[in-house]
Amino acid sequence: MSIEIADLKYTYMPGTPYERVALEQINLTIDEGSFVGIIGHTGSGKSTLIQHINGLLKPQQGRIVVDNKDIWDKGYKRSIVRQKVGLVFQYPEHQLFEETVFKDVAFGPRNMGLQEAQVLDRVRFAMDMVGLDYKSLKELSPFGLSGGQRRRIAIAGVLAMRPKYLVLDEPTAGLDPRGKKEILEHIHKMNRKQGITIVLVSHNMDEVAWLANKIIVMEKGRISRSGTPQEVFDHGRHLIEMGLALPSMSSLMFRLKEQGWKVKQSIFTVEDAEKEILKNLRCGNNA
Repeated sequence: MSIEIADLKYTYMPGTPYERVALEQINLTIDEGSFVGIIGHTGSGKSTLIQHINGLLKPQQGRIVVDNKDIWDKGYKRSIVRQKVGLVFQYPEHQLFEETVFKDVAFGPRNMGLQEAQVLDRVRFAMDMVGLDYKSLKELSPFGLSGGQRRRIAIAGVLAMRPKYLVLDEPTAGLDPRGKKEILEHIHKMNRKQGITIVLVSHNMDEVAWLANKIIVMEKGRISRSGTPQEVFDHGRHLIEMGLALPSMSSLMFRLKEQGWKVKQSIFTVEDAEKEILKNLRCGNNA
């Protein structure tokens, strides 16, 4: 099973002086169980793309197929795709509104018409997935918790609907280093241990390089490049010319390569960078 996007095109305010093409000829497959990172500068079409995946926006041209079903076919209930594809916007904690953590996380499952015992199971499951202690937090107001905890509560509210696919738009934006680390570790666990397919939109290249097994580069509404992190970040000059950063260690390797060092560019960890530099020093390959 997968999400397939075929020949997708979308234009904002067509036929007006403000007409702007947001997406043009997007063809993309997101395989079940994969971790896909989407990168690109502001205005490249990232957010517009992910809003098509669960039916928030209707394609003006092209198809969105989720698990072999075109979600815009006549008779298809888009409530189904919104349960399959969970979408977490930037700063999702701003959407918290219930008086207790339990009620907030339970909101989605209750709207699905589940029995209260099922709702309870789903709330426990979702809170565990994001590393929140059910017993100690369930009756607390979410508004009295830390920013990182509120962010995880909002994500738990989406997970409680048991999506197969989870789409996250800048999930670590605005968090302190500890909050970012906690969020990323739990997203990693969801994919690697629970098998949830993740689509991550991020400006943080270190996050994407660490987590994703496939990266999509968006530029002016089109897919500019796609592939593994190694394949994408090997083209450092292209990304820099687009106005994008490189992962920290890839950036270091890029600068060394520019100075004549014979190093691999797609290096993402300090340990691998150290090994690559020492190897070059031993071989005398540095300038």
